[in-house]
Amino acid sequence: VRSSVLALTGDLVLVLPWLLGLEGARYYLLVLSGLSLILTAVFCKIPGGVDFLKVNTTAGWYGSEADQQTATRNTQLRHAFNYFLSNRYFATPWITHGEWCTVLPFLMHPNRARHLLYERMWVETEDSEHIAVDWIFPPQGHDPSKPIVVLLTGLAPSQHWTETGGFVADAARFLSEEKGITAVVMIARGTMDTEVKENSFNGARVSDLHSALKRMQEATELAAASSSGSGSGSGSTGAAAAAAASPPIFAAGYSMGAIILGNYCSTYGAETRVRGIIHFSGVYDAVYNMKFEYCRRTWQVYLAHGLKTAFYRPRVRAAAARKGIDLSKIFDPAAKIESVQDFDEFYVAPFNGFKDVVDYYQAMSTMPESKASRVSIPTLAVAARDDPITHCDALHAKRLSELNPNLLFLITERGGHVGWPWGWLPWRKGFDFMNEAIALFVETCVLSSAASNEAAAAAAATTVGSKPTCRSDRDGKDDEKQKTHHEGKRERDQADADISETSCGSPSASAATTTASAATASA
Repeated sequence: VRSSVLALTGDLVLVLPWLLGLEGARYYLLVLSGLSLILTAVFCKIPGGVDFLKVNTTAGWYGSEADQQTATRNTQLRHAFNYFLSNRYFATPWITHGEWCTVLPFLMHPNRARHLLYERMWVETEDSEHIAVDWIFPPQGHDPSKPIVVLLTGLAPSQHWTETGGFVADAARFLSEEKGITAVVMIARGTMDTEVKENSFNGARVSDLHSALKRMQEATELAAASSSGSGSGSGSTGAAAAAAASPPIFAAGYSMGAIILGNYCSTYGAETRVRGIIHFSGVYDAVYNMKFEYCRRTWQVYLAHGLKTAFYRPRVRAAAARKGIDLSKIFDPAAKIESVQDFDEFYVAPFNGFKDVVDYYQAMSTMPESKASRVSIPTLAVAARDDPITHCDALHAKRLSELNPNLLFLITERGGHVGWPWGWLPWRKGFDFMNEAIALFVETCVLSSAASNEAAAAAAATTVGSKPTCRSDRDGKDDEKQKTHHEGKRERDQADADISETSCGSPSASAATTTASAATASA
């Protein structure tokens, strides 16, 4: 803001000589003053300003293709997104700074989701609170042949997602109306139009997401069983058939929602209840992001105001008072609780049992590496180098992509924070960069998984249809050539029978073993 004001002032000073018709020394003095102001705004640090933290991560795709099990999938994702960036997405040329890439999409986008209808489902959490999930079905109804996409919002929104019309609402509209995919918006506890009994939201809690996903999975399996009639089956057979028939669940998150998704995958590991995750403008190392002084002094002050308003509710204030925290101080200028980090240190960390804000941010993070290595599903982090809120270096893209082939990264040169304006007239496209990226990721993962299953089934069928071969078979055949035709034939038959029984087992047993192994690998 200071730089912009200084540059505009310089422009005005340059125009003054022409307006006033000045000549001589006064003319040149004003021109020199105007140019000095503009150059200071562009190249120098403004007095009282804060430097943007240096970015070390280069733009590009990060993902390992060395692991045999994930190489094909990762290669397909890389090709798909490289094509998307090269041939479809066109970054708005006249928005060149991360600040404007962040602000202008929010100011210019139309609310294209105001008309959406949703079905609300309540889920009980581990600590007996209740969270809401809003289901948005396509106009033609739920299509069980297509996946379900769960959307996680940013930091503690106060208005319902249909009213704000931001990126979450836009994604729900895009997925349901343009892609025919059922979308589910997860409402963080105590935000939007929901209340808590006592325990308010904190970014390190991933059990809420796990409970919600478990309930969604149960609901889709019940629906699949009802539609296919497999619910009449008995025992585990009917349950397995329903699980196989239910659509896969994917998830997409924004900002704080992105942080929660990364933490969820690294916390639950193989017990994760989604097939894949894509998230935007998140971090994997929240402690590292504390170095981002520029964000703390600017954007966090703005975000903290909304956070304070969302948490300043009677039940939350009463619960905080019982733990010795006076929430009324958050609006006291003398307390100097200005940024999100200040608020987390004053209220969120102590209320939720963390010893300090660093301990809280560590629990929120996907790091360290021992934790990040637990991620067991494809997880694509999308971030911009000019993001003014979450620093892209806090993703550790190069290091983590080499550590775990399931951790993938797309770093763009421009885009801001959950922005990525598109085209010469970006208000026409809204948040379509993220919308298209979600659809592309989900479709590529689904196709890759289907191709892998088909290849496994074909390999299993080939193996089942062929007679098992042993080294003893080959040795017997070599010995046969040295015997007489009549005697050798009789001995060969006996030898083959003995070998089949002792070394390889019967063909039917071998085929059953191969089929079981193939089924296990496919599962």
